[in-house]
Amino acid sequence: MSATISQLQLETYFLKEISYSVRDNLDVIPEKISQIEPVNLEIGDLTTQVNETNTDWRCELTINSSNSEEEKSPFYNFRIVMVGFFKVHPDLPTDYAKALAESNCPAVLYSTSREIIATVTRRSPYPAVLLPLVTFVKVGEKPKPAKKPAKKKSVQ
Repeated sequence: MSATISQLQLETYFLKEISYSVRDNLDVIPEKISQIEPVNLEIGDLTTQVNETNTDWRCELTINSSNSEEEKSPFYNFRIVMVGFFKVHPDLPTDYAKALAESNCPAVLYSTSREIIATVTRRSPYPAVLLPLVTFVKVGEKPKPAKKPAKKKSVQ
């Protein structure tokens, strides 16, 4: 199987906000723990067009841990907000470009967020958090396949 360049491209992304805390006071050296319970997450995203064309998109992704204070595990509280700017191929129909951006832009930012959270939590006395896989495709929605953009001929 060969890879093809996506009709959606990441221009740049930024870490807008991050907060992290260990829920233990760390008064004594914690016992060695090899596994933690899954983290409850609240995930929100907003993907919007930047201009009138359907080519430029901005996505803001927010991920919060949402475990109650009574729960002993996981041992962390965190919040991360990422902002990314994307380009969609100009030959795509508007509805397909919108569906492509809304389902894939937050997924790209989520994968980056996963690595940041894993790196930060790895620096604690407890096991690192690896965020679970999620999908941003709306259930029941199937975007219509786009026609392949016409190949541009080079003139010499």
